[in-house]
Amino acid sequence: MNAPTTTLTMVIGRRRYPVASLADASAKFCAARDKAGTGASTTPTPMLYDDAGKLVGYVSYNGRVWAGHPRDWKADGKPMMEAM
Repeated sequence: MNAPTTTLTMVIGRRRYPVASLADASAKFCAARDKAGTGASTTPTPMLYDDAGKLVGYVSYNGRVWAGHPRDWKADGKPMMEAM
């Protein structure tokens, strides 16, 4: 029997993008951020949701993936994944 697969969706503003993994979300966000050339401070925070619509985490401006919501960030927190 195959294990169930979980898909992730990265939401940036009103747009939704399927991503294969946390690493994929980080890489896609960093590529889009760099291509836009507007700087990280003007880029909306990408939120990550599982296939049930539950918030998994978010990608920060530097490509790190964090659990929870950005308002819950703590200086001593550890990212779920470093930037790709």
